Amino acid sequence: MKRLAFLGLALILSLAMFCGPALAGPTMDRIEKTGKLKLGFREGSIPFAFIDPKVGKHVGFSVDMAGLLAEKLGERFGKKIEIVPFTVTPKTRIPMVVNGTVDVEMGSTTYTAKREEVADFSLIFFFSETTFLVAKDTGIKTLADLTGKRVGAARATTNLKAVQELADAGKFKPDGIVVTETHPQGMLALKSGKIDAYSTDRSLLEGLRMKDQNPDKWTTVDFAIAYEPYAYIMRENDSDFRDFVNNTVLWAIKSGKFYELYEKWMGPKGLVPIKMSPAYKDYLQMIVYPMGDDWWQKK
Repeated sequence: MKRLAFLGLALILSLAMFCGPALAGPTMDRIEKTGKLKLGFREGSIPFAFIDPKVGKHVGFSVDMAGLLAEKLGERFGKKIEIVPFTVTPKTRIPMVVNGTVDVEMGSTTYTAKREEVADFSLIFFFSETTFLVAKDTGIKTLADLTGKRVGAARATTNLKAVQELADAGKFKPDGIVVTETHPQGMLALKSGKIDAYSTDRSLLEGLRMKDQNPDKWTTVDFAIAYEPYAYIMRENDSDFRDFVNNTVLWAIKSGKFYELYEKWMGPKGLVPIKMSPAYKDYLQMIVYPMGDDWWQKK
């Protein structure tokens, strides 16, 4: 019931974020003039946005969604739009959007009301939950088991905030909270024994686990301490570009492209298998509204 209530709230938030006046904005003008779309991608948010050492570039679900965005922008402006990728971290992602370094951050960022005070967000496109990755032989199965253990989380994340709030409230008493800059650094700290548990979104933890040389050595615990609705970050007061991003997400869902990418990265044979719950499927269908076949064209 809690998950269903959360999805209902997320639907309301998504619809609220999509509403607003359709004003021409500087981002669309600049993209049309330069033919370039500046994208912010994470380096280790598997399977959403990460650097694949085999090809030496960013890949993942959100990276592919960015490709669809560039494709539709190209159709809007009648020319090829080049993606210019930038690597962002949890600490730098919002500042790099706000200061204009990137036009949109597309990865696995959790929407929060506080973050929306300084940046704009797309429709919510995915849900995860904050939990912990631990070595199987530690016997850690509950929050209480983390008392006396060293826990890690990335700087400027909702995960770190959730861990700190529970510790401050006395829900568990860690031996220390270690702050890392990125998720790969957190995994390295876990493997080297500097921490006993690493906290981030369940989907990302599974990505870290499955990319490890010994994935069976690690396990993601069953309990969760917070829920994480994902959305893409843009600058405020630029509704023309925000609406185009939202419409691209909606078009991808309606056309089936969204599900194809989900299957590619998170299906049974994907990099990180994540079963799509019935409630999540219902949410995706509820946010889609009738769209014309030429919605991306100038009106």
